[in-house]
Amino acid sequence: MQALEDLDTGSFVMEYMGEVVTATEFRKRARVYQSEGISHHYFMSIGNGKVIDATRKGCIARFINHSCGPNCVLQKWMVGGAIRMGIFTERPIKRGEEITFDYKFERMADSEPQPCYCGSPECKGIIGVVKERGTRLAASDEDIDADAADIDEEIADGAVTRHQRDDIRRRHAAVDDEEYGDTGYSDSDNSDAERGVAHIRRRKNGLTSPEQVLKFVQIMHRSSRQTRIIGILIGKLTETSDKRLLKSLISLQGLGILRAWLQDYAEDDVMMIKILQCIAHMPISTRNTIEESRLEEAVKPLCSDSDENVSSLANTLVERWSSLRR
Repeated sequence: MQALEDLDTGSFVMEYMGEVVTATEFRKRARVYQSEGISHHYFMSIGNGKVIDATRKGCIARFINHSCGPNCVLQKWMVGGAIRMGIFTERPIKRGEEITFDYKFERMADSEPQPCYCGSPECKGIIGVVKERGTRLAASDEDIDADAADIDEEIADGAVTRHQRDDIRRRHAAVDDEEYGDTGYSDSDNSDAERGVAHIRRRKNGLTSPEQVLKFVQIMHRSSRQTRIIGILIGKLTETSDKRLLKSLISLQGLGILRAWLQDYAEDDVMMIKILQCIAHMPISTRNTIEESRLEEAVKPLCSDSDENVSSLANTLVERWSSLRR
């Protein structure tokens, strides 16, 4: 698939569309397609146990080829409470240039790799990465430093379209100057996420401009289940002292992403605590904000969680939200 016109960095190309099904239905369909001799499947995981199946119902985005050196990236956006997958340019693209993105397949170590023929100088020879069965390696400080530096560089780059820049500045200007009390945040665990939080807090490196907020939300959208990255992002949010910037993030569906993270880590008490603490740091001033983000429906069940820290944080949030005006 080729571009019909020149595209700037950060341009929206199209949405990856199809039927959203559960992981169970995905496995069932994969077997059915195989039995029917359908060799080309178009599945895309969007997290939270959901998969987009574009095999029979989808758009032309499914025909975009993989590349190990792509010019586009998939970004996860929360629109009206639903996850949507958008394809955006990572660099300028000339008219007639092929549009590509990295499929980022995960395969088990004992499975047969899929050869890659992208022809890019960065080509790895196979598509995707190996996922070891039942293993999880702890991140080193160097890993966290490298990831944090990459995030800082992307946020500082400020490469947004004129429309995106104008939109985020309009949102920022619309935010009132109401002051909100700070929320305490404590370090208590040595997990990847916790160490990412601690690292950012040492750096004292919160968000400082509306353009950074926009880039930050884009990173949030594509970071589902990436524990170390989410830990770094949580740290950067809690280091952001400008409540107007945090309110701008809320206007860009930031609370919806935090809700999705909370659901993704429903079995991980440590991560739930960090996400709840991050939610507590957000300047939520009206009930409408809670209802629009559907945040309470994810937090309220945690009021009776077996972990005392989780239940305490959840109860505090629910009680605080109950007194908000509409």
